[in-house]
Amino acid sequence: MIDLDPDAMTPLYVQLANVLRDRIRSGEIPVGRRLPSQSELEAETGGTVSRRTIKTALEVLVDEGLVQGVQGKGVYVIALPGGPQA
Repeated sequence: MIDLDPDAMTPLYVQLANVLRDRIRSGEIPVGRRLPSQSELEAETGGTVSRRTIKTALEVLVDEGLVQGVQGKGVYVIALPGGPQA
Protein backbone atom coordinates (compact mmCIF):
# COMPACT_ATOMS: atom_id res chain seq x y z
CA MET A 1 0.00 0.00 0.00
CA ILE A 2 1.23 3.48 -0.85
CA ASP A 3 0.18 6.13 1.65
CA LEU A 4 0.14 9.65 0.23
CA ASP A 5 -0.91 12.77 2.13
CA PRO A 6 -3.31 14.90 0.07
CA ASP A 7 -3.06 17.67 2.70
CA ALA A 8 0.74 17.92 2.52
CA MET A 9 2.49 20.88 0.90
CA THR A 10 4.29 18.40 -1.39
CA PRO A 11 2.23 17.60 -4.52
CA LEU A 12 0.90 14.05 -4.78
CA TYR A 13 2.93 13.31 -7.92
CA VAL A 14 6.15 14.26 -6.08
CA GLN A 15 5.16 12.08 -3.11
CA LEU A 16 4.52 9.15 -5.45
CA ALA A 17 7.79 9.70 -7.35
CA ASN A 18 9.60 9.71 -3.98
CA VAL A 19 7.99 6.39 -2.97
CA LEU A 20 8.93 4.77 -6.29
CA ARG A 21 12.48 6.22 -6.14
CA ASP A 22 12.87 4.77 -2.63
CA ARG A 23 11.67 1.36 -3.85
CA ILE A 24 14.24 1.47 -6.64
CA ARG A 25 17.02 2.61 -4.27
CA SER A 26 16.22 -0.16 -1.75
CA GLY A 27 16.23 -2.86 -4.43
CA GLU A 28 12.53 -3.63 -3.98
CA ILE A 29 12.25 -2.78 -7.69
CA PRO A 30 15.68 -3.67 -9.12
CA VAL A 31 17.28 -2.43 -12.34
CA GLY A 32 15.74 -4.27 -15.29
CA ARG A 33 12.42 -4.85 -13.55
CA ARG A 34 9.13 -3.36 -14.71
CA LEU A 35 7.44 -0.84 -12.44
CA PRO A 36 3.86 -1.57 -11.43
CA SER A 37 1.40 -0.49 -14.13
CA GLN A 38 -0.63 2.67 -13.76
CA SER A 39 -3.68 0.64 -12.74
CA GLU A 40 -1.60 -1.31 -10.20
CA LEU A 41 -0.26 1.95 -8.75
CA GLU A 42 -3.78 3.36 -8.67
CA ALA A 43 -4.86 0.30 -6.67
CA GLU A 44 -1.83 0.58 -4.35
CA THR A 45 -2.81 4.16 -3.50
CA GLY A 46 -6.34 3.05 -2.75
CA GLY A 47 -7.60 4.99 -5.75
CA THR A 48 -6.72 8.29 -4.08
CA VAL A 49 -4.73 9.60 -7.07
CA SER A 50 -5.65 10.01 -10.71
CA ARG A 51 -3.90 8.30 -13.59
CA ARG A 52 -2.65 11.75 -14.63
CA THR A 53 -0.93 12.11 -11.24
CA ILE A 54 0.64 8.68 -11.68
CA LYS A 55 1.77 9.53 -15.21
CA THR A 56 3.33 12.78 -13.98
CA ALA A 57 5.19 10.91 -11.21
CA LEU A 58 6.55 8.46 -13.79
CA GLU A 59 7.60 11.37 -16.03
CA VAL A 60 9.65 12.74 -13.12
CA LEU A 61 11.52 9.43 -12.88
CA VAL A 62 12.00 9.34 -16.68
CA ASP A 63 13.43 12.87 -16.56
CA GLU A 64 15.82 11.74 -13.80
CA GLY A 65 17.01 8.88 -16.02
CA LEU A 66 15.86 6.19 -13.58
CA VAL A 67 13.17 4.57 -15.72
CA GLN A 68 12.29 4.20 -19.37
CA GLY A 69 8.97 3.43 -20.99
CA VAL A 70 8.82 0.60 -23.52
CA GLN A 71 5.86 0.92 -25.87
CA GLY A 72 3.27 -1.74 -25.10
CA LYS A 73 5.38 -3.33 -22.35
CA GLY A 74 5.54 -0.91 -19.44
CA VAL A 75 8.03 1.26 -17.61
CA TYR A 76 11.35 -0.34 -16.62
CA VAL A 77 14.05 0.64 -14.14
CA ILE A 78 17.24 1.47 -16.03
CA ALA A 79 19.40 3.03 -13.28
CA LEU A 80 19.70 3.48 -9.53
CA PRO A 81 19.20 6.94 -8.02
CA GLY A 82 22.58 8.63 -7.99
CA GLY A 83 24.22 5.56 -9.47
CA PRO A 84 25.56 4.43 -12.85
CA GLN A 85 23.21 3.43 -15.63
CA ALA A 86 22.48 -0.27 -16.19
